[in-house]
Amino acid sequence: MATLPPLQMFRTLLFAPASRPELLAKAQLGTADALIFDLEDSVPVDAKEAARRNVAEALAAGLTKPMYLRVNSPRAGDFYNDLAVLAQARSLTNVMGVILPKAEEATDVERVAEQLDSLEAKAGVARGSLAIVPLIESCLGLRNTFDIVRASSRVVGVSIASAEEGDFMVDLGGRWTERSLALMYPRSKLVVDARAAGVQWIIDGVFMNLKDTSALRVECEIARELGFVGKMAIHPTQVEVMQEVFSPSAREIEYAQGLLAAFREGEARGVGAVKYNGMMVDYANVRLAERTLSLLGRQ
Repeated sequence: MATLPPLQMFRTLLFAPASRPELLAKAQLGTADALIFDLEDSVPVDAKEAARRNVAEALAAGLTKPMYLRVNSPRAGDFYNDLAVLAQARSLTNVMGVILPKAEEATDVERVAEQLDSLEAKAGVARGSLAIVPLIESCLGLRNTFDIVRASSRVVGVSIASAEEGDFMVDLGGRWTERSLALMYPRSKLVVDARAAGVQWIIDGVFMNLKDTSALRVECEIARELGFVGKMAIHPTQVEVMQEVFSPSAREIEYAQGLLAAFREGEARGVGAVKYNGMMVDYANVRLAERTLSLLGRQ
C-alpha cells in the first residue's frame, strides 16, 4: 500500500499548457496555490512530443510551486510517454502527482497507479510520493465516482469538469446558466461520493468566461456551498476571486479555533460533546473545524 505525504488541499490550481514553455515559467510567478502543467486537451496532437520536452526542461530548471501533471487518458492517449517525462527528471521536487482526465472506471486509476509504482522505484523516491487526482468528465465517470476514488490510496482528491461547454456538460446535454441548475446534482453527487470514500480535497472545474468576474464569483460560491474546497483556473486573472471565496474568513477561523479549544478541553474531562457559542458540538463539528483550518497553510 502506498504511503502518501500529508495532504495539501490547495484552493486554486492554475492550468498552463505544456505547448507554451513561456507560460510554464510565467505561471510559477503568480499567486495560485498550485499549477497544472497540461499535456492533454490544450496541446494539439502534433505538439505532444514538444510539450513533453517543455515540461522536462521546466523540471530541470526547478519548480517554485507545487505542480500536477495532467497526462492523457489511459484509454485515449499515450500516457506512458507523458509519465516518462517524470521518470527521466533529475528531481521531482514540488511534483505532487498527476491529474487523470476523463476518468470513467476504477481501472483507469489502477493503470496509472501501477505506472507510478514503477516510476518511483526507478527515480529512487518513496513509494506513494506521487498522488492521483481523477477528473470526472462524463456521466459514466460520475456514476462510478465512488469506485474511482477508492481504486488507489494514491487518490487524494477529485474534480469535475464543470466548464460551460466542457466534456461533462456536452455529455450531460444540459445548459449552463449562472444558477448552475444543470450541474447541481452532478456536483452534489461528486461531493457525496468523495466524502463517502474518505476523500476530502474536492475541486471544482474551470470557468471559461474570462471577462465575467461576477459570474465566476457566483459559481465559486455555489461550489463552496455544496462542499468543494477549491477550483481550477485557466487564467491568472481568475485566481484572486477563487482564493477569496475558498479561503476561510476571519470569523470562520476564529470560530473553528475556539470550537476546537473548547472541545479538547471537554475531551480532557472525558466529555464527548460540549457547549460552544450556545450550541452542542461533537466530533462532526470537530471534523468541519479541522477542515476549515487545513486551508490556512495555503494562504
